[in-house]
Amino acid sequence: MPERPAFPETLSTARLSLRVPTAADGPLMAPLINANLPHLRPWMPWAQVPLTAEQQSEHMAQAHDRFLRGEDVMYLIFKEERLIGSSGIHRIDWKVPMGDIGYWIDHTQQGHGYVSEVAAALTELALKPVAAGGLGFARIEIRCDARNDKSAAVARRLGYTQEARLKHNARDPQHPEHLRDTLVFARWP
Repeated sequence: MPERPAFPETLSTARLSLRVPTAADGPLMAPLINANLPHLRPWMPWAQVPLTAEQQSEHMAQAHDRFLRGEDVMYLIFKEERLIGSSGIHRIDWKVPMGDIGYWIDHTQQGHGYVSEVAAALTELALKPVAAGGLGFARIEIRCDARNDKSAAVARRLGYTQEARLKHNARDPQHPEHLRDTLVFARWP
């Protein structure tokens, strides 16, 4: 098996910059997540209760460690030096290789195409050959709750193919007694 390519620490798009978090980003990220909890709770299991800056610093340190080990990459999204969300490539399987893109953005920044811009950059990074500076993935996915029309629209806008609707495969983050469906979208080189 070939050596794993390294994730870039930073990425740029036409309007945004992305960088890997460190523990020092906890005080910056905690208030943004807490301000967006009502908007994130329906979709994100990790966004159910407010976090302190210290708790978020620990999460950011863990994300940085996963980045260094090549297991997962989380990027903070900045617009003109202002943190507006995060995205990344998760559930990476280097044996294939493949992974899936996740994203969220501050509710005040929705509707400007920022999520699509970031997801397009991560798609390109994932599918570009290693020799050209990419990760050389054979496949990249976007998975979302079947009720999350905005997230599914991002995948469709970027030319992903909906391959499946997984019935009752996850617990609803807000109502764990209920099961939800997941849509699976994919692209390949």
